[in-house]
Amino acid sequence: MPESREGLKSRLRQLCLKKGAVVFGVASAAEADSLPRVEIGPMMKWLYGTKLDETRKPTEAMPDAKSVVVFGIPSTDDSHELVVLSESGDPDYPGYHPLNWIRRDAARFLEGEGHRVVYPYESSSPGSYKRVLRLAGVGAFGKNSLIITPEHGPWLRFSYLLTDAELEPDKPLEEDLCRDCSSCIEACPVDALTPYVVDAERCLVGVHLRTPVPENMRDVLDQYEPRLTPATHVMCTRCQLACPYTSASRRRNVVGVDRRPSTGECP
Repeated sequence: MPESREGLKSRLRQLCLKKGAVVFGVASAAEADSLPRVEIGPMMKWLYGTKLDETRKPTEAMPDAKSVVVFGIPSTDDSHELVVLSESGDPDYPGYHPLNWIRRDAARFLEGEGHRVVYPYESSSPGSYKRVLRLAGVGAFGKNSLIITPEHGPWLRFSYLLTDAELEPDKPLEEDLCRDCSSCIEACPVDALTPYVVDAERCLVGVHLRTPVPENMRDVLDQYEPRLTPATHVMCTRCQLACPYTSASRRRNVVGVDRRPSTGECP
């Protein structure tokens, strides 16, 4: 008897969790296709190496896709927030590397079950993944424009793959976890946030990657994106640290006392 959609999904979930994921979800590729396209700004084009003006739909990357499989790992320490620049100036994010290994093993599992997999989806459609993550039920969209959960706050990074396996979709997470809270907006040192929207041209995470770095931004970068070596710095996480869903241990695991905001209470 053929395995059920839920049975195959359950085995895939267990594999991803065993490899280090702390959240897992599935969205229907058809439902993901129905999501609105998202404009890709200049900074995001540079970061993702794409010439697209807007995000693509899943079936444009894989016409016979049935499911979008998503998974996430936590950032529990500032060492997971490092950016290391090569001699040519290209950024590397070591804290994201475990996602590649989980995605590789998930792809091998599905291929071993006779299914096709495509997983350059992130680079071909940057920006839309947050909507897909909410559709797959792994988190809610926060006012800091990040995916947040009650268990992990805004401290998750994600990856996903497309497959022709018809897996049971998860229920979308529509709850607004932020409600009346605006701590992240108030905490941003460069006023890059408005509710649920980030100005990628102002956000320090993007500013630090400009060549050359604007002279008038160097002092604020030194404060909120401290350098550990000439080629290595910690990404600004001020909006994340201010989030009431951030754990006490994550607040302690930071580089520099000035990066520690006071502890809030869940809204």
